[in-house]
Amino acid sequence: MKRRTFLHSTGALALASGLAPNFCPTKALAESTSVKPRFEFGIQQYTFRRPIKSGKLDVLDYPMHCKTELGISNIEYWSGGLKKHKEAGYLAELKKRSVGEGLKNILILVDGIPQIDSPNAKVRAASTEGHKPWVDIAAGLECESIRINVNAGGDETENLKYAIAGLPPLLDYAQKAGVRILLENHGGNSSKGDWVAKLMTAVKHPAFGTLPDFGNFKSYDRYKGIEEMMPWAGTVCAKSHAFDDKGDEVKIDYFKMMKIVCASEYKGVISIEYEGGDQTPEAGSIATRELLKRAAAAAGESFA
Repeated sequence: MKRRTFLHSTGALALASGLAPNFCPTKALAESTSVKPRFEFGIQQYTFRRPIKSGKLDVLDYPMHCKTELGISNIEYWSGGLKKHKEAGYLAELKKRSVGEGLKNILILVDGIPQIDSPNAKVRAASTEGHKPWVDIAAGLECESIRINVNAGGDETENLKYAIAGLPPLLDYAQKAGVRILLENHGGNSSKGDWVAKLMTAVKHPAFGTLPDFGNFKSYDRYKGIEEMMPWAGTVCAKSHAFDDKGDEVKIDYFKMMKIVCASEYKGVISIEYEGGDQTPEAGSIATRELLKRAAAAAGESFA
């Protein structure tokens, strides 16, 4: 319930207090001013790609590792880190070790699928078929979303036309499965916030949203891009690579980023994706988490 609605309801209850002798105005006021933190931390599996690849961290242990080492219970995955998904019982065991342990599965980043915005209609159709199994995997793991790439690039107007043509069949399939399809700024014209906004406005599908990533904008103004993508955000990615001696990200102004995020209507998970190599995944994630806390506080918000 929104705070304004709650206060209105509390006032109506006060008017009826003659019929409710146990009503306590002081208690009601305390409850009305108790505001739940707007954001929660998430973690992206790609952060741990090196220890997973080397065998130091088993994917099945990854969810609880995030909980015990980082205090994070919102878990994201990457298709490249779920290569054993076809093995019998593997996904059931992963769900047992995540959802079964009280954690929440949020998202799967999906790579390696034909381009859904290709000029070739057959490639677009193949992309839909290639993404469908990942929609089913996400639904089975109780993930809210999968991230797809819309990055064929080329002439913006032509590419927009092909993206509009390619997306609906996949979006319809995902909607029936209760899974959302998120577009990340991840190459091609998707790394241009204004192009993404045009696509979102044109498609207007309830199963379609964005995954604004603090990085990945290349030559496009990253702050402008985040602002343009936030109206459709299904989740947010706080990417980081390196930090200065003050704990600030060296290339991304997190305070400016969080001011933009806080100015939007978005609330929910902001996931850490540490891609640097100077620190361990754990240390880099903790540095990102602490920076997010400071930046959110500066914008008047907080994390749970």
